[in-house]
Amino acid sequence: MFNTEFVLFVLYWGSVCTIIAGGFWFAGKVASSLILKLGKKQGEHNLEIYEFLANTSRMTLYVIGTITLLGTMGIEVGPLVAGLGLSGFALSFALKDALANLLAGIMVFLYKPFRLGDVITIGTDSGKVKKINLRYTHLETDETEILIPNASLLTHNIIIKKK
Repeated sequence: MFNTEFVLFVLYWGSVCTIIAGGFWFAGKVASSLILKLGKKQGEHNLEIYEFLANTSRMTLYVIGTITLLGTMGIEVGPLVAGLGLSGFALSFALKDALANLLAGIMVFLYKPFRLGDVITIGTDSGKVKKINLRYTHLETDETEILIPNASLLTHNIIIKKK
């Protein structure tokens, strides 16, 4: 039914593809866990940014591994890579405000211009910092909670009241 040459061909390419897929899967898991361990050493207040970076690195390695695997199997990946590039450009343009808030949130986590519990004023809004995440900074006053998009933190003056 099958000749020996065909069986060897399938075994060879099956093992090559398994090694490539397994290697990139393992690299994604290792990179993700290393980033999370580093984040836990930095403290709980920055854990959200490290979880985001860990997921992003893992998914990036999975995509690169898939493209490598397809290229190894003889499938032309040039148009696929070009399509991914154009899709990424279109998505980033469509989501520019959300991406601006995300990147600004990363900057807030890295530079820490203020901390939880500080009383700050941004533009006309003032309150006590209740929560900081990658998209918003939550300010609390006596009667309201104000969500400030992180992108506006990079474009407005921040006044921090001394304790």
